[in-house]
Amino acid sequence: MGKCSLPPFLFFFRINPPHIPMPHPQHIKQALALLTQLELKREPSYAHFNAIRIKVSSHPESVLGIRMRHLRQASHQLAKLLSLDESVALLHERATQWYEYKIIFGGLLGHIATASQGIPFLYPLCDGWATPDYYREVLALWAKRNDDERETVLHSITQHANDSNPYARRLTVVAWLDIIRHGLATPEDALQHITALQDDKEYYVQMAIAWLLAEMTIQAAPTDPTLMDEILRQISNATVVGMYEQKLRDSLQSKTLSKINRRKITG
Repeated sequence: MGKCSLPPFLFFFRINPPHIPMPHPQHIKQALALLTQLELKREPSYAHFNAIRIKVSSHPESVLGIRMRHLRQASHQLAKLLSLDESVALLHERATQWYEYKIIFGGLLGHIATASQGIPFLYPLCDGWATPDYYREVLALWAKRNDDERETVLHSITQHANDSNPYARRLTVVAWLDIIRHGLATPEDALQHITALQDDKEYYVQMAIAWLLAEMTIQAAPTDPTLMDEILRQISNATVVGMYEQKLRDSLQSKTLSKINRRKITG
């Protein structure tokens, strides 16, 4: 019996089978459903406040107006569903476009990735003051795991000190806040880093330095009252010194008022 020949159109599909999209696995469907529900929590007035009033991003159009508690919750929930590769595939592109997805993706990396896996994503995503201020928590989360992770985080801070992205440079400053608070480095380590950055012209870097110096001074006061003298000896940039002194006054006033309020409450 001779060979059965296929009609031309069937022969074409045998050689070039059509692409049939595979259905998403159940856990991916759950993740997509979670994100769909999350976006229903957008608040236009809150988006305007974040984008225009407090300027969380340098791209106001990227702010969706979803509150931080929902973003943190989403990161925790997605960490139970997604692998690292799935997280990158599902969220990284969104994170390059939207402020809230920067927060979700960064928080998710903190839960499921190692420092060496996650750090290459974090610094390029820094945009505006709010993203690096949140990512400092992620860096500290990794640094607390073990000595190797801590060294990877500290190396990244040094490596990105001269990053062309000013918000990445801000992250290298604010990261010390949590790292010092958890006893993973000393104020002297941080001072060495920011002394080299004191002439940075970017406002949000300068403000980060002032904030860090003020917090270090207040935290060290009970045990090391000479730290302020050392700061003023090493930090010679007049603009940064002025910001530092103002931030220190503001912080001390805030803490004093908090103590007064607590006394009123407790009677």
